[in-house]
Amino acid sequence: MADIIRKNALETLSHMGEHPSAEVKRTLKEHSEWSHRDGAFYAALVETAVGHMVTIDAVIAAYSSVRLKKLNTVVLASLRLALAQILFMDRVPVSAATNEAVNLLKAESAGKFAGFVNGILRHIIREKSQLMARIVLNNTSVKLKHINGHWQVCDRKQESYQEVCDKALRFSYPVWIVKFFEKAYPGKPILEGLASKRQITAISKVSAEKINAETKNTSKISSEEINSANSDVSQICTGEEIADGIYLLTFPDGVNPAELSAFKQGLFYIMDNSSMQPLLNARLKKDSRVLDLCASPGGKSVCAAWLYDAQITSCDISKEKTNRIKENVQRLDLYDKISVSENDACIFNPDWKEKFDAVIADCPCSGLGVSGRKPEIRLRLKPDDFTELSEIQKRILENAARYLKAGGTLIYSTCTLDPAENEEQVDAFLKAHSEFSLVKQQTIFPDESHDGFFYCIMNL
Repeated sequence: MADIIRKNALETLSHMGEHPSAEVKRTLKEHSEWSHRDGAFYAALVETAVGHMVTIDAVIAAYSSVRLKKLNTVVLASLRLALAQILFMDRVPVSAATNEAVNLLKAESAGKFAGFVNGILRHIIREKSQLMARIVLNNTSVKLKHINGHWQVCDRKQESYQEVCDKALRFSYPVWIVKFFEKAYPGKPILEGLASKRQITAISKVSAEKINAETKNTSKISSEEINSANSDVSQICTGEEIADGIYLLTFPDGVNPAELSAFKQGLFYIMDNSSMQPLLNARLKKDSRVLDLCASPGGKSVCAAWLYDAQITSCDISKEKTNRIKENVQRLDLYDKISVSENDACIFNPDWKEKFDAVIADCPCSGLGVSGRKPEIRLRLKPDDFTELSEIQKRILENAARYLKAGGTLIYSTCTLDPAENEEQVDAFLKAHSEFSLVKQQTIFPDESHDGFFYCIMNL
């Protein structure tokens, strides 16, 4: 079965678009006959390859006589898949990873490249310990150097390793993003925070004790759920009350909250702790009328409904996105609180002029604050993207301001770490709109408990 799993992983990596995580979900859905273990192995193969792709590509470039851009697509995917296992998945025997890479190439009618791939992999395996020391510990005895945007073999006598390149290798980020963080937040351990294993959190209207009790009822929990919790069903999650009758739940490693019966019954909504902060700090009045722009999948709408008993118009730009909101509204039984509509936040809607007590503008952004757990962001993002995103955010903020009643609250947020999209965007808005006053703004830096995030609360 392992060969079938690797074949599917190779296909995913060979045809990888901008959203490999979506491809993983689609493949798992197509192969519902796979066991939980097989599905997890497939997901781990793809996620490990994507998560470490910058580093893996640097290694390939250093050991290959052919530049990456000239490598056959299947050959490159095969090398990435094999090296994900050899370098970063210790439980997989290196012999299995190497042999399967060669066999898969033959099965994909790329057998003529088998010797080339086999030679590279065996060379890397022989130098694995030194190579990993170079990547993790910055041991400069291994010949990797960043030259004009490419990782290349270099003459040791001419090596000049910059700290930024060492970090790019260690954390598997493009060099330009590492430089960006160094300039924007000097001295801040941004990459270390993004690399930390994030705890899964959720917002709930019931306590952790009730979630644990619900899960412990074996008539409502599968054996797979029990196993995922390491058989300790009394501690599926821990919790703390963060507002009157509202709880922050934290799930331990090994528990998938989306598989729990309590999730399916709508007892909690999975979202990062950082994303809850704008609504927790907004101090809206009860029964406020709230407009949530760019709302998908609906987390902030849920927060507004539960925290303030608000009436929310929750919208986004496409049917696909609004369907995701509707799925959560249905699961959480919030039909009486949240209405969903399709709307382009960049275009002013005259029907909403001065109609809302609060407007949430959780704008499209570069996503650097979540790039640790969504590595495809760091792969697809380009420096030129920032200018376009800033313009989109500006248009959305301008429209959002016009939807507020006098005395209303404007909430602006992003899941990125970029002063131009965050503080500078707010500063420019406030200079252009003296009628607004700043209540609070905060940059949340990533760590084990938080994604990187920014939010600002302004009153009209």
